[in-house]
Amino acid sequence: MDFTIFQWINGLAGENRFLDGFMMFMTDYGPYGFALILFLMVLNWRSKSLRISGLCTGATLALALALSYGIGQLWPRERPFVAHDHVNILLPHAADSSFPSDHTTGAFAIAFGVWYHNRLLGGMMLVLALLIGVSRPYVGHHYPGDVLAGIIVAFLAAKAVQLIRNKRKQKVRAEDTVSAS
Repeated sequence: MDFTIFQWINGLAGENRFLDGFMMFMTDYGPYGFALILFLMVLNWRSKSLRISGLCTGATLALALALSYGIGQLWPRERPFVAHDHVNILLPHAADSSFPSDHTTGAFAIAFGVWYHNRLLGGMMLVLALLIGVSRPYVGHHYPGDVLAGIIVAFLAAKAVQLIRNKRKQKVRAEDTVSAS
């Protein structure tokens, strides 16, 4: 089923110059936009809250990519263009492990992290992260299952970091309550 969905998405490649260009742009440059937003959050000197959210988002990204790397080492999977003939490859890529998609993992990790701080911006970033995810099978680099795995890894990393952040906030509030008494 994964390969069938891949064929459907990747079969669109080469049919429309605008769509090809857009998907190649999302694959090549989309992650840089996410990194820029994270960078601006961490370096925001006006808002301590935004800086802390940026640091938590950075932690989410680091955890998600570490998990993704570990999963890729435990479960190596050939990329579609290695495993199958007749794949439309719009951009060159190394023939390394395909599972899970690091581009998707990274984009969703940042988007989920931002979403916890700002629902509007985070929601827009989730849409853009989804476009990055769709671009991966479109350009011939990943199966849809690789993309879905990246989303799941990013979500779990974001939940873990948010859980730790919330526990820390509760501890600080409890300490403040005790010291105010």
